[in-house]
Amino acid sequence: MSLYDIFDNLKSDQLKDYMRLCDGPSSLTRKADRANHLVETLTDPVQLRRLWAQMDDLSRKAVAAAYHNDGIFNSTAFVAQYGSLPERPQSDRWSYHREPIMLDLFIHGNEIPAEVMALLAPIVPAPERFQLTGSQTVPDVVDESGEAIEIFVAEREIAGLHDLTLYLTLLSQGTLKLSSSSHRLTPKSVKTLVAGLQQGDLFSDVEKAEEAILPYGLTVFCDQSGLTTYKGTLDELANTFLATNDAHLLLEAFESWAEKGTYDEIDRIQAIRGLRSRGIRLTSPASRREKIMEALSWCPTGVWISIADFYRAIRVWHFDFDLENGTDKLYVGYRGSQRWYESWASAENQWLLTTGLYINTILMEYLAAIGAIDIVYTYPEYEIFPGQAYNYDELIYSRYDGLLYFRINPLGAYLFGQADGYESSQPSASALFSIAPDGSIALLQPDEVSAALQAQLDQITEREGDGYRLSVPKLLAVLESSADLEIQRSFLRHNNRGDIPVEIIALLDKTEADSKALRIATKSLTIQVRSAELTQQVLADPKAGKIARQLDDRTLIIPASRETAFRNALREMGYGLDAGG
Repeated sequence: MSLYDIFDNLKSDQLKDYMRLCDGPSSLTRKADRANHLVETLTDPVQLRRLWAQMDDLSRKAVAAAYHNDGIFNSTAFVAQYGSLPERPQSDRWSYHREPIMLDLFIHGNEIPAEVMALLAPIVPAPERFQLTGSQTVPDVVDESGEAIEIFVAEREIAGLHDLTLYLTLLSQGTLKLSSSSHRLTPKSVKTLVAGLQQGDLFSDVEKAEEAILPYGLTVFCDQSGLTTYKGTLDELANTFLATNDAHLLLEAFESWAEKGTYDEIDRIQAIRGLRSRGIRLTSPASRREKIMEALSWCPTGVWISIADFYRAIRVWHFDFDLENGTDKLYVGYRGSQRWYESWASAENQWLLTTGLYINTILMEYLAAIGAIDIVYTYPEYEIFPGQAYNYDELIYSRYDGLLYFRINPLGAYLFGQADGYESSQPSASALFSIAPDGSIALLQPDEVSAALQAQLDQITEREGDGYRLSVPKLLAVLESSADLEIQRSFLRHNNRGDIPVEIIALLDKTEADSKALRIATKSLTIQVRSAELTQQVLADPKAGKIARQLDDRTLIIPASRETAFRNALREMGYGLDAGG
């Protein structure tokens, strides 16, 4: 819409207010004359600079913010950065009258008109960059009364990589099972995994399997990133990652999860209602994760960042996102009749209780789980989460309420695109064991054997005194579901002192070859016959006798693929084949 059209659509009294702002002549009384005068004033570079100089500082910041955002004024982002909108005088006429201020000459309908944008370049200063700062040390945390509250510091870089390796290893061994209905870990498997996690789960008092944070996050991440299938088998990417520990492969999985994953984490926020409402249209989870990852890529690394400051940064940097696409169905607590004056929370609290908690979920359940960030958190029961709904009687909103700070570690810096490669903050581990030519394995640092390394050892060895011995039966069991022993070879090379003995290499080669020594040609069915006489009658039949082979007097064997043909032959003989039970 042109600048003239904007003013022409206003009422004459409104134009009179705008004329007063730009010191227009009172002699102009016709609406068209006033509109023309305003257009001429705002498209005159000298007059535009005069009006700019008359604006208050916060209004100039608002125009600058819009100018550097392609002419669009984002009030949410502006308030997040500067604390408030430019002040407006109270109207002395009627409650719904909006007294215009100098800012309104420049911004109309949250947008700077194109004619004005073209003249602002020499006037508007460079954009004020909002930068997050953090603390090198974990800040003290107090409640409303000033009392210190119990906090937990989870340094997740090394632990996350360990836990991811452990999860994939135990899943490949069949130690962890997924539910056939939900494709999530069974309750027993959750307990098994938590027992092996390097730091345990984030909370130790979890009563239900679905309340566990890290196990759930690892399961969904692996499923949605292409590391595993929905049935719980390892994809080639996961097998290669286990064999090489290559961080680039983790980056590939991470990008796939962030950009393509379809699972909606909003389901994990128990207080949010309306998710199954008729007509609701949720935005794609990938589009939300994209904004969060982009914001993280702008954050400083190696310092503790307040989650409240991160909320602010997301909005200032224009990385805010919607959970719904054109609908307004989500709520917390009680929503009443959904009339405009019966909102379930203030606008800020609505954002915190939906978008804010969604951000917490991503940070705690996924990014902390895989080791991309370290976190500081407390129990949700301390009620430190800043959001509040009008009609909500529960003590907590979600299991993620207690997130206080996070820190982007070296792994996160690599995954978020802030570093070209990953250099672990932990020095490379020295050898953990020594393999002898006879297959015996002596531990060099028993205290350094983690749960993930233990699981990998148990997959291919048997215990022998204080050490282990390579087990051919276990290696053969691995080869029943794997084409080769490359993962196991890499594990041995990475953790052995010195080169792998040639005898061990020969043993692995022979085991791979021997795993194919026998081959299942055809699967068979065993048929129990009522009598020896009937067995001979079936064998003598020109059709059935060509299919069946005799095992003993009352037992026949047929190829599984010929079952239908055998049944048909028996019917012609006047007999049936019972499927058994």
